Amino acid sequence: MSNKNSSLRIDEILLADNRVTEDQIKEALECQREHGGRLGSHLMRLGHLDEEGLLSALARQFNCETVLLADTEIPPEITSLIPSNVAVARTVIPFGYDAENNIIKIACEDPADESLISELKFVTANADVKLYIAAEMSLRTAVARHYIGVGHGAPKDTVKAPEELRFDDTGQLEIAPPRGKVLVVSDEHAADRPLRHALEQEHFELIKTQTADDAIDIIGSHAFHTAFIRDSVQGDYLDLIDRLRKVSPATRVRYYESTAQLLLSDEADTSISDLMVKSLQLFTSLLAKRDNLNDNHGSTVGQYVERLCRQIGLPSRDRLTITSAAYLHDMSRYYYGESEDAPDCRTRIPMTAKLLESLNYSPLVTEILNSMYINLRDKYTKRLPIETLGGNIITIVDIFCENVSLDTKMSLDKFETIRAKIVSLTGKLFLPEVASAFIEMIESEILIEPTSEKYSQVLMFCESNEQLEPVAQRLRTEGFRTIALQSLDRFVELYDRSRPDMIILISDARTARVISLVDELISRQIEIMKVPTFLLASQKAAPDLTPMFERGIEDIIPLENSLDLLVVKLRKLRSRVERKAKQTGNNDPGAGTSGNLADMNLIDLLQALGPSRKTARLRILASENELTLYLNHGQIIFAACGELKGAEAVYAGLGWVDGKWIVEPVADADLPEPNNENSNESILMEGCRLLDEQTRSGQEV
Repeated sequence: MSNKNSSLRIDEILLADNRVTEDQIKEALECQREHGGRLGSHLMRLGHLDEEGLLSALARQFNCETVLLADTEIPPEITSLIPSNVAVARTVIPFGYDAENNIIKIACEDPADESLISELKFVTANADVKLYIAAEMSLRTAVARHYIGVGHGAPKDTVKAPEELRFDDTGQLEIAPPRGKVLVVSDEHAADRPLRHALEQEHFELIKTQTADDAIDIIGSHAFHTAFIRDSVQGDYLDLIDRLRKVSPATRVRYYESTAQLLLSDEADTSISDLMVKSLQLFTSLLAKRDNLNDNHGSTVGQYVERLCRQIGLPSRDRLTITSAAYLHDMSRYYYGESEDAPDCRTRIPMTAKLLESLNYSPLVTEILNSMYINLRDKYTKRLPIETLGGNIITIVDIFCENVSLDTKMSLDKFETIRAKIVSLTGKLFLPEVASAFIEMIESEILIEPTSEKYSQVLMFCESNEQLEPVAQRLRTEGFRTIALQSLDRFVELYDRSRPDMIILISDARTARVISLVDELISRQIEIMKVPTFLLASQKAAPDLTPMFERGIEDIIPLENSLDLLVVKLRKLRSRVERKAKQTGNNDPGAGTSGNLADMNLIDLLQALGPSRKTARLRILASENELTLYLNHGQIIFAACGELKGAEAVYAGLGWVDGKWIVEPVADADLPEPNNENSNESILMEGCRLLDEQTRSGQEV
């Protein structure tokens, strides 16, 4: 094995030995930039250097022995020691064999390539391999002559050489023009050798650097076909990417962890797929809004199909194709409409497929639609076309959405009925893999086990409303009472007032900033050790935040695609708190109960009664004051305190600390005309703010 002297370049060695001049080097570099290949080969082609001079320089650079192949006769029994496919692919040729010591002498371009030695040992039955460096032109000519049958004594038209090996009229190897420049920024040169070798074999001109800053200095005005940037390199890689884009917007950038990840990851396809799905969802939602339909009515099949594809684990390209077909099936109701004569959605499927065919739409999508509702008859046990899989996924979702009210939560008994029906149709109408995945999806994401919805007050903080609001909205739809804040001071104030059941902190900042936020909350008496606290952080920062568990954080969840996981964890936590409360006898007030404000004030009462969704009258008696509230399914619809009405009346009673409260059941027919449209949460937030202002100004509460 050689030990390459990486501190010396071939041009520096040649100049130091006075074998070439600066002008000759510049001329050869221009040819290299235009045609690719190695610098030494261009110096030889231009007549500035002979093969012996080049080999002398290469021997110093690689610290190994050389071979002058132009003067070496190689018998067939020697070349047969290396399979022809290996010799051509790796550009190597054996030229000698020491039978006594079982050593094969092999000429190559890079004797420092450890993977080459391992491969050659494998194909030579573990013989000892000794590598010699040879001039590129002579080496490739010898490989072509001995393994492909071209040159010196063999007519060129007898065996055709592959396109990557071309020869001029003198029989010398021509260097194929480069297909484009590729930038490789990596500090793991040994690990990336297969990547570089593959690119060189395809005649890409490689420019290699170890840091992003070095790459910035090198690129200048050069346009690159692709840039590969390893995630461990030092320097400002974002600045590098921006500069590459400025020179050529067509430059593709692959940010990778390992060469294997480049082959196996579908990250780029995933991001495109997610964007397309969001566009389809937006379009169908706009159609639903235009026709005054319920929220997401127009895209329910598409949304559930996309979730089911993820549940099955389909690659992003297959997921996008199937989801696109599902959204087209959704949109067909707007194009064809629904009538009493044809209420069955299946009548639209062949019409939709025919329309798509007339528009030269993707045949794969059309076949997926045509494969819906087919009778399987226990077929597809050994192979499964994507058209059949996609059609079956849309079928099971379509039936579910047509027969289950998606506006109400699914009870356990309803789930069991649906599960039994799906199982009975498995193998007949539903594929086993689709049916099992769909049942798991319902059980984990859609099934809502009956709960009293107590202990659901969630206090949330995030500086970015774009990140805060989607999480808050999702939790509200799942039955949690959320107060979402962007002000840290307001967060601390409301924590002191409301004493939430759970806390959620959201931040995509760097690790140090997130830790600082948690420490600040602890210093301001936020008892995250006692109140279950979830931290939503970026996937990159999450592994470095594990010390937060010691500070009391309940769980750390990546921000990316985290809402389903967060909901599941919050439900489990709520069930745990409920069980603990029952064991300690801590039950919320129900209709027909009473108590003292000193034990449970109005804020606690409203937070307890709201999730119970009870219809009741609540009377608060304090000194000479009386506040009367009517709740319809847990929401305040009427409030009166003397001359104060609606939310203003509630604000007046929030600060009372002495007195009694009485909860009385009320029939729907006995409810008064509403005088309040504000939600319980907004009234509590504003009331707490007013209380705080009164306290600071010294007014009597």
